[in-house]
Amino acid sequence: MEDVSEHLDRDEIEAFIGRLAFVREYAIRVASAAPGRVVIELPFDDRYSGPPGQFPASMVGTAGDVAAVSSCLSLVPRGWAVATLDFTIKMTGVAKGDKLRAKGRVLQAGRTNSVGAADIYGVSADRETLCGTVLATTRNFQIK
Repeated sequence: MEDVSEHLDRDEIEAFIGRLAFVREYAIRVASAAPGRVVIELPFDDRYSGPPGQFPASMVGTAGDVAAVSSCLSLVPRGWAVATLDFTIKMTGVAKGDKLRAKGRVLQAGRTNSVGAADIYGVSADRETLCGTVLATTRNFQIK
């Protein structure tokens, strides 16, 4: 079994993604993190809505990408980072709610590439409604 102390914890994952300007702009936050699993939340903001009162597919995809890729990040050794190579989103319903909650998980952890997935939910009054799913591939690299 791998020593999980070699991997990033929740605070380190949040700090890593928090350096990304779009993560700060959209107010994305890490709700929970464990090795191979990260949940993020993205609050609703009228500035990014479309149609009115709904999250557009682009925001659902962004939430899913961040959650899936952060899950992959949670399994690389300290001193390593990840970058999205590609992701695919499939909308499964209307994306409405006070926020999006994306539940990411690692499907395959590799040395140079990993694959993660995320299910994205619209959340209102803590009731979750599935609205999309994302499959993402990362490039894993050592920070120099």
